[in-house]
Amino acid sequence: MIFKRKENNNQSTLKIISFGGFGNVTQNLFVYEYQNNILVVDCGVGFMEKANRKTELAIPDFTYLIENQDKIRAIILTHGHDDHIGGLPFLLTKIKRPIPIYASRWTAAMVEEKLEEQSSTVRVKVINSETHLNLGVFSVDFIYVTHSVPDSYHLIIGTPNGLIYHGSDFKFDWTPVSGRQSDVDKIALLSHRGINLLLSDCLRSENSGYTLSEEMIEESFEREIHNCKGKFFVTTMSSNVSRWQQALNVIAEHRRKAVFVGRSVEKVIKIAIKLGYLHLPQGIEVPLNKIRNYQPQQLAFLISGSQAQFGSALEKTVYGRNPQIKIQPGDKVVFSTDYIPGSELAIHHLIDKLSYLGADVSYSDISDNLHVSGHGAQADQALLISLVRPKYLLPIGGAFRQMKQYALQAQKMGYEEKQILLPERTQTIEMLSDGQVRLGAKINLRPGSAM
Repeated sequence: MIFKRKENNNQSTLKIISFGGFGNVTQNLFVYEYQNNILVVDCGVGFMEKANRKTELAIPDFTYLIENQDKIRAIILTHGHDDHIGGLPFLLTKIKRPIPIYASRWTAAMVEEKLEEQSSTVRVKVINSETHLNLGVFSVDFIYVTHSVPDSYHLIIGTPNGLIYHGSDFKFDWTPVSGRQSDVDKIALLSHRGINLLLSDCLRSENSGYTLSEEMIEESFEREIHNCKGKFFVTTMSSNVSRWQQALNVIAEHRRKAVFVGRSVEKVIKIAIKLGYLHLPQGIEVPLNKIRNYQPQQLAFLISGSQAQFGSALEKTVYGRNPQIKIQPGDKVVFSTDYIPGSELAIHHLIDKLSYLGADVSYSDISDNLHVSGHGAQADQALLISLVRPKYLLPIGGAFRQMKQYALQAQKMGYEEKQILLPERTQTIEMLSDGQVRLGAKINLRPGSAM
């Protein structure tokens, strides 16, 4: 699948490959390969948008991993969003040998729930900030960072050719809902070992300053629910536990009953309560089959389907395929989320239909404080660069325009153009034995396949 540089047969070269493709926000799947050792970081899915308002899952091209599965030392998951873990069940059905999987406590719980749906007995090994792994020629240390899902981590990967900082999705939230800030002291401490290459989340490189704290969202929910005369709906990414907690806090203050709608929401709430990541106010929950006992103004719904996925709870409700809930004038629906690339058309169709049915709809295009991104803006990214002090930079997790803006900012910080890697979608990265990093050969990479 990979064709090598003819002029470079050096077996000591470390290769970094993105099987979701560089410049792709979703389908995160990175491979670090050195001789007969492969380390896999993340295994996510994306969305493919269809003109008929349907969205389909897209998974990365697993061909190379299947063909080289004997080389895989481990799979490490940085956090619990589907664009980083959702492809794992599909990959494991094609791998014929046991491979260690490592993730944080929350991420492990989310992954195992997905695997149980396929009757898989695979179990994830739980890591924390104190974990140190030796995996063939690789070593891995873990750094806690704030994001929009609990227990997110960055990785410091030791390789024979130098140290790599794998900085997946993050922001520096100094007042997080969970109360735990990013471990900046550890970033600075471990970076003293000398980081050759920083891979950094660049999704919000077009935005100046720091990304705002999750703390402000509760005020937005309070404003939205205050004058709602009918049923109140909140939808966000199902895994956004802190957002659900804030919604529940406001719902309880207004003495409404909370109804959880959709398998993904029900699953996340159940796991979050069990693991202590979410507190459910006493007496607030009402089962969906009991809502007929309450007036519309007494009810609030936490509902899945923020990306308008076909068959999601919100999509079925809006298009009349949920017999228990009917959208009526006076109801309010709050989209507390960003659009995932590939879902914009379906979301706009859904909002159109909600508006036609008489609902009051609040969404990011008309109100900019309904959602706070889990991704750092320019100041967050600059701070990470300053803490890590790498020799080379590789922006990841964004479209190419965002990779370019990240590069321009890094140049303002004193980095030369040759120190910043901007690969094409199918290009590999090479780290040589002397620590130099350069663009490598291209691979034959199929577009994400629909599921």
